[in-house]
Amino acid sequence: MKINDVEKITGLTAKAIRLYESKGLISVSRDDNGYRNYTEGDVEALNEIKLFRSVGISISDIKLYMFGVMSIDELMDKRKAEILKESGRNSEKYRICESILGKASFEDVGYTESFTENEKMRPDTYGAASVGIDIGTTTISAVVYDVDNKEQLEAYTLPHNSYISTGVFSEQSASVILEKSEKLLYHILSTYENVVSIGITGQMHGIVYIDENGQAVSSLINWQDKRADIELENGKNTCELIYDKTNEAIATGYGIATHYYNMLKGIVPAEAVGLCTVMDLLAMKICGNKKPVTHTSVGASLGLFDTKEGCFKRDKLLALGIDEGFLPEVTEKSLVIGKCNGICVSVPIGDNQASFLGSVDNNEDSMLVNIGTGSQISSVSNDYIEVDKELELRPLIEGKYLVCGSALCGGFAYSMVEEFFRSYTVSAGAQEASQYSIMNQLAKEAYENNESGLLVDAYFCGKRSDPNLRGSIKSIDRHSFTPSALILGVLKGMCNELYELYQHVPNKKTHMVASGGAVKRTEVLRNIMAERFGVSVSTNRVEEEAATGVALFSALATKKIKYNNGFSDYLN
Repeated sequence: MKINDVEKITGLTAKAIRLYESKGLISVSRDDNGYRNYTEGDVEALNEIKLFRSVGISISDIKLYMFGVMSIDELMDKRKAEILKESGRNSEKYRICESILGKASFEDVGYTESFTENEKMRPDTYGAASVGIDIGTTTISAVVYDVDNKEQLEAYTLPHNSYISTGVFSEQSASVILEKSEKLLYHILSTYENVVSIGITGQMHGIVYIDENGQAVSSLINWQDKRADIELENGKNTCELIYDKTNEAIATGYGIATHYYNMLKGIVPAEAVGLCTVMDLLAMKICGNKKPVTHTSVGASLGLFDTKEGCFKRDKLLALGIDEGFLPEVTEKSLVIGKCNGICVSVPIGDNQASFLGSVDNNEDSMLVNIGTGSQISSVSNDYIEVDKELELRPLIEGKYLVCGSALCGGFAYSMVEEFFRSYTVSAGAQEASQYSIMNQLAKEAYENNESGLLVDAYFCGKRSDPNLRGSIKSIDRHSFTPSALILGVLKGMCNELYELYQHVPNKKTHMVASGGAVKRTEVLRNIMAERFGVSVSTNRVEEEAATGVALFSALATKKIKYNNGFSDYLN
């Protein structure tokens, strides 16, 4: 059948049908004259796509489902989680998602065609492509970037649902993360023909134990793990013992602190000959390597690392009885570590560094502020410098460093307020629904009316230098005790916490690039940040900035592009 017949049957426009074809969701045959011939199978697939789009599922997620990377349960669970944040459990879209899982069918789902800026027609031709993979705490993200034409071709996000335990002992299944990362990567490699480089980034600090063949012999003990805070028989915890023996402070969750606790408790796997991060593990697997090689940015995240010299502190390791050979080899210059399907794979880099590379197009005048669950401010230094104890100096690339300040609460403070108002509305008998849009509007009105808001110290999760510190709400009187004053006060408190860190940053900048969902969705937050810091503010222009950054880094590693104080040609 012809496309006008398919339009009538499905209710889709020719533009939408051709878009779905360009994205590989349907594969249409052509007759001798070059006209498309659609089959009943194509119509069935388009109706399924229409159903998924009616509840707001992205084209990239539908593609992962249709190619077997994501199951129907995973697809619906992901979308339901998104809907809960957007509009609540009682929304029509949430009900439809649950009905899809229940195998219900829909004749009319109220579908309205709309496409985001990123859901554009895939070009018939594209240049050399670089793939970036970001293994996050809860999701795996990937980006395909056309380095010749300087555009992002596609972005994916795949939940990995890998938690084995949470709390003091926070562990995830390394095998589940590997399996899903490989599925996603090999799907991309089967879809795009001209991939010339692969880059990998991901959550830092956590560790996986490996055997002599480079295979995981433990779960991933991730950065959220708090075992090094457990009081031991002598009344001290592992972090305190490390400080006593090395005069070095390491936070709980850092790989060496976790490993030393396991050593003291005798729970290091007997077959383990080393440890590495989960991104190192994936890089080894796809390259067929047996020993991990990682970037200095990742090595530094494990602890007891000499940032200036780019190596672990051997004397400190010796004081703890840790063999340096048990740790990954680190490098800043040998950037290609192997090949996957004949494609060069670059050395894994840290997600903080990758996010910076994927967000900031000129590091000479711009800093990066990311507000997620926590929040972080990062600024480049061209030289090694000593920084205040509230900050960290982290390796970047090409001999540069990132001066970083991290707030423990960050965007979590705003989600606490949303949960507060949501729970009240439910208690008052209203349907459960997201409160973010109402909160954003109240904050905007209060800000535009020059209301002062409440004075909120947003240290609800403490701070790195004082984990026991807690937040407070002040300046309450009979006029200021309002929802809008509380919301505006929390937003200002989040900015104040970052600004206090920025006061210690020696290399001040004139512009701020803001990333993270909270910043992109909340205009008033961007305005508060610009006012508090006294700089111009813009949001980053790409999806999945860490995956984008490591895609560009891998292109740099294979000499396809240059850095020049930022990837300005690629991020504009």
